[in-house]
Amino acid sequence: LSSTTDLTCSVLLIQKPNENKKYIIPHFFMPSEVLKKRMEEDNVPYDIWIKKGFITLTEGSQNDFSHVTQWFLTMIRTYGIRPLWVGYDPWNSQYWVKEMEDAGFNMEKIRQGIYTLSEPMKQLEADLKSKNLIYNNNPILKWCLANTQAKVDLNGNIQPSKLNSKYKRIDGTVALIIAYAVLTRYKIDYENMIS
Repeated sequence: LSSTTDLTCSVLLIQKPNENKKYIIPHFFMPSEVLKKRMEEDNVPYDIWIKKGFITLTEGSQNDFSHVTQWFLTMIRTYGIRPLWVGYDPWNSQYWVKEMEDAGFNMEKIRQGIYTLSEPMKQLEADLKSKNLIYNNNPILKWCLANTQAKVDLNGNIQPSKLNSKYKRIDGTVALIIAYAVLTRYKIDYENMIS
């Protein structure tokens, strides 16, 4: 979750039983007052992405996370998709986690760091290489993925990092890695539910 400068991204990760493919439904949020500045600095067509429905603008200079909650509720109403668990970065989660819990979601804290994100990021990379990640060519997620590089430690652990510029947004990639982290954490529970 980002309050002012970055995009906020929600991701649904759907994996059918006994299938390697993962289906992704992403959605992005941005404060309306930073739109012009973001377009100039990031040099990407945010205005077109907004018109096409990939981004929800929130009023003012800060993201209103209630829109994120509403997006999840819309996914339930529209598609009948209810996430079993919703992963989140605890930084800046403020009131949002309580709001989501009050709406009946099971919230999972995913700390940002190399030991938490390394394995999920490696799984994401493997799925991208084997074309097992279906995200309908979402242009913002594609852009975020292209802006992401793996920062590697001495033990071969990795975590996401921006490509040499503060104007390269990777929020979609990080949200996707968080979803993978939740899937990894609950893989056995999920498999037991569907067997």
